[in-house]
Amino acid sequence: MRNDDSDMKIMGDDFAPPEEKDDSQETAELLEKEKANGNLNRARQFGALMAEEVLAVEGASPAQDPALLTQRRILLAFAVEVGFESAFPNSLLTETAQSVFYETLQKDAPEFYETLQGSGAFSFYFLCVREGRQVEEKVGETFASLCGKPKEESLVREGSALYRRFIAEVQQSIEDMGFRNS
Repeated sequence: MRNDDSDMKIMGDDFAPPEEKDDSQETAELLEKEKANGNLNRARQFGALMAEEVLAVEGASPAQDPALLTQRRILLAFAVEVGFESAFPNSLLTETAQSVFYETLQKDAPEFYETLQGSGAFSFYFLCVREGRQVEEKVGETFASLCGKPKEESLVREGSALYRRFIAEVQQSIEDMGFRNS
């Protein structure tokens, strides 16, 4: 086989690569604005609060199945992540709340945090969300599968209900806390 590069084009001296946008000034201004209006502090508080909410979840039968409790918490952590991304007015607040959320989980429940970090569950849940059709039902089915009981309808319903409830709670709480658009 002969390598033929006769169809290759060589860029001339006048070629200029596209400029990379330096948005550090814009980010610094947004940071100052969010500090001044109190949004940054509220995002930190909310991130910690949501971590506490996830860790407080016991469900219908926590003592009977610790693996089920872990899967519930993983699903709720995912719902918090999706809720943050959909409800905060900008990425700075989203990232701030997410950072505090995970820091709080790591500090208050290191075993769960390690399990969450090692779990591939978020990938499966993100596939449900990205598909965009029947998201709650698909999340419920994924929850049941991750619990090791893909055909158990009660787990499908529980997963769907947990996801729906927690997304709504996150979004409503963000709205109630009065985050201002920047």
